[in-house]
Amino acid sequence: MAEETNNTEVVENGTVDTPETTTEESKTFTQKELDDIVEARVARAVKKAQKYAEEQIQKAQSEGERLAKLSKDERNKEEQAKRLSELEKREHDLAMKELRIEARSLLSEEGLPAEFLDIVMADTAESVKDNISNLRTVFDEAVEKRVDERLTQSRVKTGSTAGAMSKQDIMAISDTNERQRLIAENMHLFKKG
Repeated sequence: MAEETNNTEVVENGTVDTPETTTEESKTFTQKELDDIVEARVARAVKKAQKYAEEQIQKAQSEGERLAKLSKDERNKEEQAKRLSELEKREHDLAMKELRIEARSLLSEEGLPAEFLDIVMADTAESVKDNISNLRTVFDEAVEKRVDERLTQSRVKTGSTAGAMSKQDIMAISDTNERQRLIAENMHLFKKG
């Protein structure tokens, strides 16, 4: 802290940091300081983990006490409901995995990249098929538009850039290589038609 006050100038209405303040902000630490910092962070992490474990234990105990108060039939019903809920969740997860596999194969059949899988996923197979169909349409249109843009941009212009030359102007050029280049660029002048 003393270093920071040494690096500031006192102005009549307050303090102004000098450029030295920003350059000396990176501080080197001794091994003891690093050990203290690490120890403090580890202590916070351990305290947090202990608090979480205590909360989980408390939840389990309160659930156990609640179940102990129930009759045998009520307890069985609770356990069956819990198992049924877990079973439904597993079935749902399995159905979603199967749907992802099916969606991946449909994407492959449509010639679309597998990276689109998360985009087309839905809750039902019909929705996935609709999403793939819509994506295919949009994707094809975007690709076609992009290809058209590239083709119109890269189209080579025929003719010389100096101006329109006639067949006689080209034939009057004495340099053979230059004359042949201009003939190739202006083939429309030399075609019979």
